[in-house]
Amino acid sequence: MVKREDFQKVFFDTIKQRLPKHISVVHEIAELLEISYDSAYRRLRGDKDLTIDELQKLSNKYKISVDSVFGYDNIDIHFHPFVMDTQQDGFVAWLKLRLLEVQKIYDSGTKELIMVARDLPIYYYFDFPELAAFKIYFWKKLLLHHPEYHDRKFNISERPFDILEVGSKLLSMYNRIPSIEIWCQETFTRIMQQIDFCCISGLFMHKNDAVILYEKLEILIRHLQYQTEQGCKFHYGAAVTDNEEESFKIFVNEILLIDNTALVHRDGKKILFMTHNSLDVLLTSNPLFCSQVEHALRIIMKTGTHISGTSALECNRYFNSIYAKLEEYKNDSVSSRFIL
Repeated sequence: MVKREDFQKVFFDTIKQRLPKHISVVHEIAELLEISYDSAYRRLRGDKDLTIDELQKLSNKYKISVDSVFGYDNIDIHFHPFVMDTQQDGFVAWLKLRLLEVQKIYDSGTKELIMVARDLPIYYYFDFPELAAFKIYFWKKLLLHHPEYHDRKFNISERPFDILEVGSKLLSMYNRIPSIEIWCQETFTRIMQQIDFCCISGLFMHKNDAVILYEKLEILIRHLQYQTEQGCKFHYGAAVTDNEEESFKIFVNEILLIDNTALVHRDGKKILFMTHNSLDVLLTSNPLFCSQVEHALRIIMKTGTHISGTSALECNRYFNSIYAKLEEYKNDSVSSRFIL
């Protein structure tokens, strides 16, 4: 629980997190409360307490729960939803929202991204159009229930070029952000399960499409292993130069792992993205909640295994288990599910 004397500082820190980088918090407070810049500074420093009326104006303007700042047990956390629109262009709009958030991280002076990946982050698929097209098909048909996908089978030669174009930009931007990812075996086996499900359900237009997907998936996994070994991110096929900074750390934890979650640090601010309903995202910048989640993430990393950079033995051990699973799924899907 926040002490009374610390409340005002936490309250103003929360406002700062919700303002764009180029907006002056002093100007915002002075204008909203109709006070001078000097008076606004004295409130920011804690030299003068906020009145009840001022607190109400600020909390209403910036949608801040006073209970959440004090840290009461019955705390209300305010989330901003990024919900996938089921209309035809909803996927593109959803990706553009992701791109906008990643751009904000990249534009920050200091930045870090900590991500729990129960499912492989969507960014990586966009270096491999066949895999990206399959994931989009799977989501649209089985999660979003798009009417035009009701009777449609997956055809690997069909490409959603508008989505792939935005996705490629998203991956390029993501590759330039220092990040920590926490993986488990499910990170890679989930897409294997999805390919296998489509085999069982007869959702492939051509039987050989499943074979191609497994082949592309192996290339993607080997590319991710190479990035893990190098400790940096780059497009598939791109050369790694001596100027590449160590910006990619991978931890594996099979025991303690929460659902897909991303915690962003940018210019002293914390923002949390939590996935729900598989594709929709909830965002909050509540400082106490973000700190609680960060504490949990640090424990997951501490109790997990660091496999990036110089951890060659652990890295090989982890990826060898993934390749074994891939071979198992490939043999079951192609040999047992299809009559070739």
